[in-house]
Amino acid sequence: MIKILHILTDSNIGGAGHQMLALLNKENGLSRTEFDITVALPQGAKLLPALKEQSINCIELPYLAENSFSRKAVSILLKEMKCLKPDIVHTHAALSGRIAAKLYGKCKIVYTRHSVFDPTPKQKKFPMRNIIGFVNNFFSHAIIAVSPAAVDNLIQLGTNPKKITTIFNGMPPAKELDRSILRQKYNISPDAFVLLQLARLTEVKGQNDVLDAAKLLPNALFLIAGDGELRPHLEERIKSENISNVRLLGFITEVEELLAVMDVQLSASFGTEATSLSLVQGMSIGKPAVVTNYGGNPYVIQNGENGLIVPTHDPTAIATAIEKLQTSPKLYRNMTTKARVIYASKFPVQKMVSETTILYRKVLVKS
Repeated sequence: MIKILHILTDSNIGGAGHQMLALLNKENGLSRTEFDITVALPQGAKLLPALKEQSINCIELPYLAENSFSRKAVSILLKEMKCLKPDIVHTHAALSGRIAAKLYGKCKIVYTRHSVFDPTPKQKKFPMRNIIGFVNNFFSHAIIAVSPAAVDNLIQLGTNPKKITTIFNGMPPAKELDRSILRQKYNISPDAFVLLQLARLTEVKGQNDVLDAAKLLPNALFLIAGDGELRPHLEERIKSENISNVRLLGFITEVEELLAVMDVQLSASFGTEATSLSLVQGMSIGKPAVVTNYGGNPYVIQNGENGLIVPTHDPTAIATAIEKLQTSPKLYRNMTTKARVIYASKFPVQKMVSETTILYRKVLVKS
């Protein structure tokens, strides 16, 4: 069997964690007869119980939490690798893991780039671009970009394009739940037009723009699910500006219930967005989306097909796009159908698993 060590530094469950769960699922994830998988996580990581449910061998390590690089983490990971003897070390960011794998020297290194960001002017120029490019090229045999936007981002920073393979995040389809019962549960009127934003409450996810858009559409209901450092600010805005058609739901585990309840999903991001898992899951049950033109959003939502694309930082454009879907039943129905078609062609979990398996086999035969 091929031994694979995955390394994740997130203490909370973010996009990388959900993608890993889909990739390692015992029913439709990587083959358990071909691959012997271990996952290294920070101590007390919230992903741990979910991985154990999938019968994945997990090791909790100090110095990993929220820290892409730590000398102590390199040391402890190297020690683990000497015991585990992995054939492939697959890191999700986690520069410490890539360095430790290079020092171990008896494995191939795969690195998944889960996010997109705008490089600073300093990062684009010599010598910083060369340094970043050297790190990516030297400490990886293959790089997975979860969106073409991530590919562009990596190349901008000096990464060798021959090392990069685009593999879109895949997700199993969301369950088709009873919408009317769930609307009762969440105290939502049967005829309400409901918008949903699923994202960490942080500046670059654009919740402030969503609040501004909500003020322009008093007859629509906006649900914002997630938690983060921006929550007190958003609560204060909702109270002081009397934005009565917005509900902050906090961190929600019943994501599929919210997907069933809502009519249109929102992504107002202007930073980090690559291939949004929530958008993919919404598409699987035919939910259109209104998204900004940042990062990987345009590779998930095709404007006029399965949703509408608007500029970043433009609440008026968000409101106009929502109103278009709210007042055009035929357009909405067409987008519902197209959302399912695009999901089936680009984002099923089986496609991601198959392409990752091919990459693993390919990297192992390379000298």
